[in-house]
Amino acid sequence: MIDRKSRNKLAETLRQYVSGRITNFTLDDLSIKSKDRGVIAVRRTAWFLYDDLHEHKARGKYSIEGKNRDEVSRWIVFLHSDQEYLWPPIHQKLLSILTFGFFKISSGDEKVWPFFDKKDFDKELRTPRLLNLDRSGNT
Repeated sequence: MIDRKSRNKLAETLRQYVSGRITNFTLDDLSIKSKDRGVIAVRRTAWFLYDDLHEHKARGKYSIEGKNRDEVSRWIVFLHSDQEYLWPPIHQKLLSILTFGFFKISSGDEKVWPFFDKKDFDKELRTPRLLNLDRSGNT
């Protein structure tokens, strides 16, 4: 189930945080109640982006650069997509880790998470939603 409103809200808030416009507390206080598994997974993972012990913006020693910035950008592309979140729930992933991989959970490509595989990610890159102008110049 795609919850477009929640996906858009989370994508915009992540973008504002990574660009240094809002604080980690603003991101953390974001109120989203959604059953969209993609929103839930990205929201939980976003917690690892910041130090939650004190308020700061993603600037200076807290800036998000390089591979981390690319990763967050991929999350935002996913949130703007209409693709379902296909990864198993987090508790299944933890079970896989705790059993040293004995409990196999999926064959997804972790390099393109939250997309499930590279072809789905590449599809979204070919048809971007943001700054995509049609022939008449409209967005």
